[in-house]
Amino acid sequence: MEEGTIIKIAIVGAESTGKTWLCERLAAHFSAAWVPEYAREYFNDSDIYNYTLDDLVIIAKKQLQLEEELLKKARRYLFCDTTLITLKIWAELEFETTPDFIEKNLSRQRYDHYFITDNQIPWVGDNLRENKHSRELLFEMNEYEVKKTGIAYTIISGTDEQRLQNAISVASKL
Repeated sequence: MEEGTIIKIAIVGAESTGKTWLCERLAAHFSAAWVPEYAREYFNDSDIYNYTLDDLVIIAKKQLQLEEELLKKARRYLFCDTTLITLKIWAELEFETTPDFIEKNLSRQRYDHYFITDNQIPWVGDNLRENKHSRELLFEMNEYEVKKTGIAYTIISGTDEQRLQNAISVASKL
């Protein structure tokens, strides 16, 4: 990695597996920027139980915009709480298709490493979590999509503190 290059780490996984928590802690540890999952903000004002493919495209565009804006402000690391992989999986599970915008931009997105959060921590519901699908299925779909990118990845497992220490160790070596 060249001096001054920003290391982009994407964090994906099933819902309620600690992605946001991990991004926040990694950003604090490394004094780094992190990109929040825009879908959470979007669905604060929209109905998560009646979304469309068009909603997913709007979310994808804003997620990419946030990532680009924060990349300009990043110093050494940029941690991304979810990617277009998540939106592709949502689209496939709910609509059995992926919007062209998501598919095209998914192949353009570049990360230096992926963290895939496993399902060991208990699912915690909130007003934006549906838990309609098996967490194991979602884990497998995330791993499958990440493998297709050819980019190195680490499965993040264990307790919260173990997850954080594992992620810090991996990120420090990039």
